[in-house]
Amino acid sequence: MGKVIHCECGLITRKDTDNELIEAIIEHVDLAHPDLVGKLSREDILSMAVEA
Repeated sequence: MGKVIHCECGLITRKDTDNELIEAIIEHVDLAHPDLVGKLSREDILSMAVEA
């Protein structure tokens, strides 16, 4: 079962593995939320995720 994150900007990201989800969210943050670049740890990102 995968995990999903609903970003406050409206983006919904669903991936099958934690690593895929983290990679996708880091890429999204780089593009859409430059003020957060380097501020979210792996644990921060996973704490936003829910089972999909």
